Amino acid sequence: MTTTTMSDGPWNAIPSSNIRGEYKSILVSEDINPARHHLYWARGVKNHRALLVEYEDDDNVDALPEFRNINIEEDRGNRCIVLELLSEDMADIFLKLCLDLISALQEASSDRIRKICILRLKRWMYFLRPGHAKLSPEAQKGLIAELEFLQQDALDSLCPEDALNGWIGPEAGPRDYAYGQVFIEVKSKRSSANPTITISSEDQLNTNPSESLFLYVLELNEAPSDKEDSFTITDVVEETRMSLDSPLDRATLENKLAKVGYFDQDDYSDTKWSKGEVSYYVVTGDFPRIDSQTCDPGISKVNYQIDLEYCNDYLVDRADLLKAMG
Repeated sequence: MTTTTMSDGPWNAIPSSNIRGEYKSILVSEDINPARHHLYWARGVKNHRALLVEYEDDDNVDALPEFRNINIEEDRGNRCIVLELLSEDMADIFLKLCLDLISALQEASSDRIRKICILRLKRWMYFLRPGHAKLSPEAQKGLIAELEFLQQDALDSLCPEDALNGWIGPEAGPRDYAYGQVFIEVKSKRSSANPTITISSEDQLNTNPSESLFLYVLELNEAPSDKEDSFTITDVVEETRMSLDSPLDRATLENKLAKVGYFDQDDYSDTKWSKGEVSYYVVTGDFPRIDSQTCDPGISKVNYQIDLEYCNDYLVDRADLLKAMG
């Protein structure tokens, strides 16, 4: 194998293959592959550009994502995943995808290359799906609050793998976080002058005798761009990444961010935020709420607001929540 640098195209020096399923390839150079993983720029038949990702034995069975105009195949016998571009119209985005994948694999151990590769490809699958748009300010608020809880509370109480696995909101879970029989619903609200939160269904605050349900409420307000200590959602995402040491944990985080529609490629610099106090509530007894057990059978898709000034009797300390989670 020879090496290539980015000035080479990187596919310009590679001839086309004459046999379907076989690829002419050159090793990705150390300037972008310092870990020296077995990653190869390649060309297939019809001069198709490709990237080959070789991995060691891995018992992971995650399915490969599917793309339009990018073919993803795997040779389990030779332990290789192939990304092949089928349309030259996507050449620029394909190069960006390949470079991002190469970068994401640099800190991966050899037995985690397949897992991290698939998680990163799934992230791009969500980004490239039709109709993708950047998050609205309201969606940004929700994600910021969830990431703040993850950083400041879940990761402070649990190991990173357990903390991330408990974040089930991106998988359309009934609550934002679930740790055994302890559930946390994360909400954001505006200034203390407007102490209301929105509940999006009659099921969201349901509980049964074996469960514990908490509300985490973070005050978040849009801020002028020149306000001291203002921040963007991009800042919060980067802080969360930096709190994770494991490449696999970071790949899990990226996959969840993709599922909620956050991608670094979107520009959020025009929306700044400031945060205030955090409050914790336990949802029990006569906590003011509507639930599916008290709704008439013909009523559904209930959306309502709770005035937190009527919930002071249910305030708890952060330590109470962490103890329940642990």
